[in-house]
Amino acid sequence: MEFGLSRVLDALPAMVWIALPDGQLELVNRRWSEYTGLGLDEAHGSEWQAAVNPDDLPALLERWRSILASGQPGEIDARVRRFDGQYRRVRVQCSPMFDDAGRIIKWCGTVTDVEDFRQAEETLRRRELDFQLIVDSIPVPVAVTMPSGAVEGLNQATLNYFGKTLETLKEWEATDAVHPEDLERTIAAHNANYEAGRSYDIETRLRRADDVYRWFNVLAMPLRDVDGHILRWFELLIDIDERKRAEAALQAANDKLARASQIASLVELSASIAHEVNQPIAAALANAQAALRWLGRDPPDLSEVREALDGVVKDGTRAGNVIDRIRSLFKNAPPSLENLDITEALTEIVALSRGRALKSGVSLQVQLSEGLPTVRGDRVQLQQVMLNLITNAIEAMSDVDDGNRNLRITAGRDDDIFITVQDSGPGLTQAALERVFEPFYTTKPTGLGVGLSICRSIIEAHSGALWATNAEKGGAVFSFTLPISTSARSRIGVQDPVVPTQEPKPFADIVS
Repeated sequence: MEFGLSRVLDALPAMVWIALPDGQLELVNRRWSEYTGLGLDEAHGSEWQAAVNPDDLPALLERWRSILASGQPGEIDARVRRFDGQYRRVRVQCSPMFDDAGRIIKWCGTVTDVEDFRQAEETLRRRELDFQLIVDSIPVPVAVTMPSGAVEGLNQATLNYFGKTLETLKEWEATDAVHPEDLERTIAAHNANYEAGRSYDIETRLRRADDVYRWFNVLAMPLRDVDGHILRWFELLIDIDERKRAEAALQAANDKLARASQIASLVELSASIAHEVNQPIAAALANAQAALRWLGRDPPDLSEVREALDGVVKDGTRAGNVIDRIRSLFKNAPPSLENLDITEALTEIVALSRGRALKSGVSLQVQLSEGLPTVRGDRVQLQQVMLNLITNAIEAMSDVDDGNRNLRITAGRDDDIFITVQDSGPGLTQAALERVFEPFYTTKPTGLGVGLSICRSIIEAHSGALWATNAEKGGAVFSFTLPISTSARSRIGVQDPVVPTQEPKPFADIVS
């Protein structure tokens, strides 16, 4: 019977042993002997203990006695000397065998070499520890998430910033970690990009441990295996609060510079403004004096008086309109979008500029196509652009001989409304053409270099474009386009062919 049992044990693909109820070894199979290099006669009873690492033997025996006393199955880990003298970690699993009366008659067990598995576990543990140490050494917050987007780990910088535990931050959507105004947008971007498996870059405000929200740039990138499957996501949280503040300060400075540029241009036109206001006032005075003369006749000529007084009203209204145009340009009001008659807006600015052009010896020609449709824009901002371009053109011709200073302003329609301001000055160098719209770049000895930069920002904010070229016969040409308003497109029919630009109609005297 025992011989038959030995053959069965030797056929099993594992190391197997059988012990007596008191724990003394009774039988081992061939695989056990081959692994340890000990035959049954060398391992019988308690001799098997010679194969156990001396450092592990006390704990093994204590655990073995505990299992024997409990009469229950158990496990023991220890290092055992292999046949080649190398100690390797094994796992011993054992359970009791009972007779019909419930008494333990044998202990049966298996021995499994787990050295490679334990080394792999240790290597993985060390790698995870090294990874965590590396991540913790990164001086900015870093988050590691699972393919689903759920938070798996956070570095120490992240925990320090939020002042919260990992478990709390795993539910970041339900906390105050993200600013309430940014939360919905942030969650939507997070989920959409994780589902699509693409990297993303968003800006959001995150709450610091002292309850202060700061702007962060969140960069997320997936880690993929060789087959392209996402293993993890890495999120880098970069504090950009100072940059955002600097951008806001720069924008405020640009707004102030734009305002200063606008006022400076109007100050330079003060003489022209005085001339424009003086004309209707002088005409009103002349008409009033005429009315007095007609009233002084005997009898008074009431028909002539009425006609003279009508002239006074018209001249007063004209003076008021000039003043209103000037006041609107000085007023520091927020942008006000309207369906703007670009012909009317351009006419007003040319009227303000004509006096200075005449004073500077500049021949001013204005040509507008008839029936130009409206554009959607802010009147004051677009008039500021026109005023700036006209003023620059006049100044550009200051060194040109008298009689050769020509300023031509053209407006027409192609796919969009276009306006050009062309002077007969020296033109722009190649370097100037490349940089003329850069902030603080100027070709004027006393210029600030902000006017054209602001002009381009205004035009682009209106979905248009502003650019500079040189004319074939000399001089600079500044051109900009503005899209036709939706209402105008609807009225003229967007499906209609584009109407070719008509021959511009000259304005003999745009002021009067």
